[in-house]
Amino acid sequence: MPVYSSPESFQQVLTEVLSRSQHSDAAHNLRKAQMSVCFVYTQPELVLLMDGKTPTDNGDPIRFQFGPVSSPPDVTFTQLGDVGHRFWSGSLNVPGALARGQIKASGSIAKALKLLPLMPPLFKTYCTVLQEQGMGDLIP
Repeated sequence: MPVYSSPESFQQVLTEVLSRSQHSDAAHNLRKAQMSVCFVYTQPELVLLMDGKTPTDNGDPIRFQFGPVSSPPDVTFTQLGDVGHRFWSGSLNVPGALARGQIKASGSIAKALKLLPLMPPLFKTYCTVLQEQGMGDLIP
């Protein structure tokens, strides 16, 4: 059984994580790199675009949106929702997952992987959000 039973539950958690992480180093560096990263999840079906190229109305460094993507992102990572959960919880070895085919990537992969060392604060926020929403038992 997948970690998330519906796209809505996965989206709710990710929305909270990304909202809280707007002023993290990862968000600022995504903006500085003028990069857009798309995560395509299956089981459940969910598409997340983190856009560091398009200015936001409220001054946040990145724009994030769920659903269809209107312009091609710099990099796209496609994976099962459970693999995404392991990524966001910080328990996934991303280079290993790419090598094993658990994550399929297209676009500027090397550029995106340079942002990986900046992600641990977002991983911590993800785990905090899970705890707060009564889903702490899902943390690997």
